[in-house]
Amino acid sequence: MRSAITALLLSAAAALPAAAQTYNMPALQTPVLADREYNFVASSGSGAGTALLFQWREGLQPRWQMTADAGLAAPQGANVDTRILIGAAVAYQATRADGDFPFDVALTGGAGFSAGNADKAGPGPHAANGTVVRLPFGAAIGHTFDLDQGFQLTPFVHPRLSFDRCSSCNGGASDSKVNVDVDLGANLQITPQVALRVAGLVGGTDFLGGTNAVAFSVAWTPKGLRK
Repeated sequence: MRSAITALLLSAAAALPAAAQTYNMPALQTPVLADREYNFVASSGSGAGTALLFQWREGLQPRWQMTADAGLAAPQGANVDTRILIGAAVAYQATRADGDFPFDVALTGGAGFSAGNADKAGPGPHAANGTVVRLPFGAAIGHTFDLDQGFQLTPFVHPRLSFDRCSSCNGGASDSKVNVDVDLGANLQITPQVALRVAGLVGGTDFLGGTNAVAFSVAWTPKGLRK
């Protein structure tokens, strides 16, 4: 059953287009939950421009984790404001890799909010200054490989279904749609406390007119709080 579920999710990730999470950027959620993690993220995406985000992940119980996001983004284009980014998410450790099942799987769900100055919104099919709310639900799937010198590499895929709504779009109107978001990424654990993470969000569009995005982050886990 677990193999069938994983195969279905991987097929969806390969076949469907992507959109956004808190913003038009990868969620950077790994398939193994953290006891505590501070993640410093830089992202760039077409339409969405450049974003800087801070993520705080905290383990609540052995199988649960919460995430809080906060940051700023500078969308591409003229006459657009810097956007504020706020989000929250939960994750559940559904499985850990073992001899019978080679993948770690974390089920995810959350809410994301981004907003700019709607008074400056110009004409066009999207609203770089509108207010966007996103509700994504999905699963992060991956496997950890032990490397030389104590390094660990975890490739992962994170497909999720996102219910998105934009206010003050298209000249003041509101719009809603359902997107499929997919992260393709990798986490390189350098020390028990420090990891480098990269992920790409591929295909699809969102309310900001973006198509693809890539993010790079440095994740720090306080000493003594490592799974």
